[in-house]
Amino acid sequence: MRRLTGLVIQSGIAYGKIHKWIPSENGVTRFDLFINQKELLINALKTSTEAIENAIKNSSEIFNETFSMIFEAHKLMVNDPILLNEAYRRIEDGENAYDAYKRAALDIINQFQLLSNDYMRNRIIDIKDATDRVLYTIQNLEYENSLIFDEPHILLLPEMRPSIILNCDKRYVSGFIVETGNYDQHASLMARRKEIPGMIIEGALNFINEGDVTLIDANNGVVYINPSTRIMNQYHFQGAETDEL
Repeated sequence: MRRLTGLVIQSGIAYGKIHKWIPSENGVTRFDLFINQKELLINALKTSTEAIENAIKNSSEIFNETFSMIFEAHKLMVNDPILLNEAYRRIEDGENAYDAYKRAALDIINQFQLLSNDYMRNRIIDIKDATDRVLYTIQNLEYENSLIFDEPHILLLPEMRPSIILNCDKRYVSGFIVETGNYDQHASLMARRKEIPGMIIEGALNFINEGDVTLIDANNGVVYINPSTRIMNQYHFQGAETDEL
């Protein structure tokens, strides 16, 4: 058994096996440069914008305006004129659509990282979330992986992303652990609104493996990896096969 401590995002108790969600890094993908790269980017932007609009619609039907406002901002981010002008310039200089858009997005992210205002710095993950959706679309990949399981799981993430938290249903995702983040990030706000227990634990991906049985006590800021029988009994679980909270 391993006992870890960290920062609480949403209080509560959660139990289940670990499912890791790690963004794909496919920057080495080779693109057919005989295909019009600007047109490829424009089509990816259109598809991504439609997906965000769908997220806005779904979130506004279930939650308050806060959720839809977050994704309205994502919609503006993917179509930011400064970002697009730089991406189109890079394409004209011979870069493929993926590299051009990614590097243009990184330029903006790097500018935000230099800011001293915490609120603005917290928007970096929103920029990553929004622009990564476009990068996935360029590569013809699904950005939003299914988070439906036969039994409740604990989601392990390198960082909080609003699009991932939006897709979390407490029937399938009982809690989450994230390596880096902030209490005031948009994804954290969404997790609290959904009442999904979660914590930030630095270096969690180094200590926790796919399939590890995990118990989150976000009331006390503690996580137990492969908890002992004594700990299970302490939290009124009957055993590792129990999925009742």
